[in-house]
Amino acid sequence: MELYILDSLYRRIAVIDKYISLIWTERFARYGDFELRITSTLQSRSTLTAQTMLSLSESARIMTIKTVEDTEDDDGKRVLILKGTSAEEILTSRPALAGTDDSTTTPKWTLTGTPTDIVRQMFHDICVTGTVNAGDIITNVVEASIFPEDTIGEPPDSITVDVDPKDLYSAITDISDAYDFGFRLVNDGTTAYLYWDVYMGSDRTTQQTSLPAVIFSQNLDNLHNTTAFTSTLGAKNVAYVRSPVGFEVVYADLVDTSVNGFDRNVLMIEATDITDTDPGVASALMILRGKFELAKNRSFSGFDGEVSQSSQYTYGVDYYLGDLVEARNSDGATSNMQVTEQIFVSDEQGDRSYPTLSINSFITAGSWLAWDYHQVWQDLEGSSETWADQP
Repeated sequence: MELYILDSLYRRIAVIDKYISLIWTERFARYGDFELRITSTLQSRSTLTAQTMLSLSESARIMTIKTVEDTEDDDGKRVLILKGTSAEEILTSRPALAGTDDSTTTPKWTLTGTPTDIVRQMFHDICVTGTVNAGDIITNVVEASIFPEDTIGEPPDSITVDVDPKDLYSAITDISDAYDFGFRLVNDGTTAYLYWDVYMGSDRTTQQTSLPAVIFSQNLDNLHNTTAFTSTLGAKNVAYVRSPVGFEVVYADLVDTSVNGFDRNVLMIEATDITDTDPGVASALMILRGKFELAKNRSFSGFDGEVSQSSQYTYGVDYYLGDLVEARNSDGATSNMQVTEQIFVSDEQGDRSYPTLSINSFITAGSWLAWDYHQVWQDLEGSSETWADQP
């Protein structure tokens, strides 16, 4: 792996070819980070300073050094430990505001459109147009993608959100978490531009025929050192939203309204800021608040492993962040998984990379996969729903 130092126009001006270790992580819907360990010398200390930008030959992400630690290792040798974040982290230092005119009340930024278009507008208004302050503009930004077109469609329904004053990163992740899409700020390695886009990923499972399937499996000898993790601790699937103007019961996606007993996990939400006197508007805002909060309290099922360097799949060619792929365990059981991270490691053991995969089956309501796991044949006797009704 080749690590480069960039200038202010994102051009490669030097290569770092000798270092102790590197861990470089990029993420689907969060900013990434890295840790670089290199021998501490006059040259490395003067070159690798805070706010220096770096890029990796295998990645389109740009990372910025945020912390520099000059220390001794166990052998008494001086080592620089450099840590930093990817370009998307700049959004934590931008405001989510419609403007600065309203200084007497708590201002809200009201936006209407599809979830992805709302996020695009947020970024455009703050970071491209500079509606709050011209100093917030990120120079040399192009609102376009340098990646192949996604095959997973964007959420089609229009929503209205009222954004309280907060940082832009938090405002964006609130929406992206609820509707399962990612965002990125990248460079193509040849131009002086950063490319911003919102993306869904592509379906690369065997359930589609548009793209070659990507299957990670120990039996295929392309995935090793696997770890699976599942947790329902803290997971909620129903939200009770109370506001001064009403009450709403909101269900998580694909959760039936009849859910009960130990399968029903309720989240209480006090939405004291929702005071709209129009019942329809108030109801929509409470439902949306419930969806957002439930998205933060989902169960998690994750799976990661080390991709063999002789794997037939190459990150950035055969699959990308956000893509839906298949993972098969040693028993042959198959899960549809979303690529939520890609991690690059380089150390004394050599170069290697591996994805982090999270359960994301994109189950269609009413399909076979959407049936409750605890239902049995006898429970369906006399039901208006039958197996033959399923798509």
